[in-house]
Amino acid sequence: MTDHAPLAERTIGDYLRTLGSSDPAPGGGSVAGLVGALAAGLGQMVVSLTRKDGSSGSLKEQLESLAAARDSLLTTAAADERAYSAYVDATRMAKGTDNEKAERRGAMQRAIVNAAMVPLFLAEAACGILEEMGPVVREGTLHALSDAEMAVILAQTSVSAGLVNVRVNLPLIKDEARARGLAARAISVETRADRLATELREALVQRRKR
Repeated sequence: MTDHAPLAERTIGDYLRTLGSSDPAPGGGSVAGLVGALAAGLGQMVVSLTRKDGSSGSLKEQLESLAAARDSLLTTAAADERAYSAYVDATRMAKGTDNEKAERRGAMQRAIVNAAMVPLFLAEAACGILEEMGPVVREGTLHALSDAEMAVILAQTSVSAGLVNVRVNLPLIKDEARARGLAARAISVETRADRLATELREALVQRRKR
């Protein structure tokens, strides 16, 4: 049975065992959120090491923002698990009468829309990590630049992975206007994440040249 307890309360071993089982969740969306949370955690580590060294006193805001992003992504990862389970539950609703069929279709549509929106929120939160990493990359201690780069890689991966689940659900949404709106938001966050990741990698290269 799928465990919908907060991810922070699960052990890594239990999570991976469930992930590798035939249970429908956790799946890719949950993993996307977890990867984003790891990116935020790495960013926090770089800030903490920098502040410990006394190298910069201006990263307190990033430390707090990254902590909030980490918690948000863990919460969204669990929400993605529930979203998929809600769709599965909807498909199992009775369909013996016309009313039951209509109720089932409505429940399935609501679940599909939610299954697209949750990973979109996830991708947007992961993109927020990339935005917070700008000062971290520019001011973070040189000793942890590799960790900063890994945080950038994982955050961009979290965005891309989250958008996979957005786009796989869009063709199933009957409300075409809503589907177009979600598709446009997906393109926007993807474009922004790619731009930010490119800028951050260029900044990392320049810092290593100093």
